[in-house]
Amino acid sequence: MEILKTKDAAELLSVSQTTIKRWAAMFPDFFPKDRFGHYTFSEQQISLLSHIKDRINHGEPLESIQLTDSNEKQMSTSPQDPLHPTDAEPMQDILSRIHYIERTLDQKADEVVMIQLLQQREELEDLRIMIKQLAATLEPMQASKGNVFTSNEASRPVTTTRLPSPPRKRGLLRSFFFL
Repeated sequence: MEILKTKDAAELLSVSQTTIKRWAAMFPDFFPKDRFGHYTFSEQQISLLSHIKDRINHGEPLESIQLTDSNEKQMSTSPQDPLHPTDAEPMQDILSRIHYIERTLDQKADEVVMIQLLQQREELEDLRIMIKQLAATLEPMQASKGNVFTSNEASRPVTTTRLPSPPRKRGLLRSFFFL
């Protein structure tokens, strides 16, 4: 197998390029950058990344994974599920579970914030469109009046065709629970 770039390694392992870069940055001794600042991966490094992926899929936090300098660069500890450790102290077991749950909760909170930001961007875009439509409607009216309004004309409301309002957005929680 030849040397792979980050994109190829990500496709091979079915993860994002950002994930590969994050894993490689966590272990700079095992995944050095080339002279241009890019990661390249050998077959041995791909197998190491695959092993890291397996450990993470079993629920182990990336921070607790240790790598060794053995010939095959395998993990120093055997893979085990952090939710069901075999011989860990009870207090350490509880702390690792809490840490795992906190990280999962942080990820979910970040996802919710991203969804809310996307919804707000859509609403802002709808408002921009409405403003453009209003400006387009007012422009011919101002041109026909010569941009001069008398006090009598300024007090009267301008009647034009009503612009359709954008569809009403549902709240985030309501969209999850009430379809």
